Amino acid sequence: MDAFEQSASVYALALTLAKSMSTEELTRTALLLTQLGTTLATLAGLQNLNQSSSSQELADLSGLR
Repeated sequence: MDAFEQSASVYALALTLAKSMSTEELTRTALLLTQLGTTLATLAGLQNLNQSSSSQELADLSGLR
């Protein structure tokens, strides 16, 4: 799935949810998904930093041989 198809799918899902939810439900769902997305991005960033740090440490140690 390319970026355009993914964006279209997300938009279609949002429309489907918006049509079937009350304003309060829609607001709560939007807040929940925003928090989920932010938390996932934070975790992915931390994993990336840890992997980069580990790779750098291995590179530094390889010069000791």
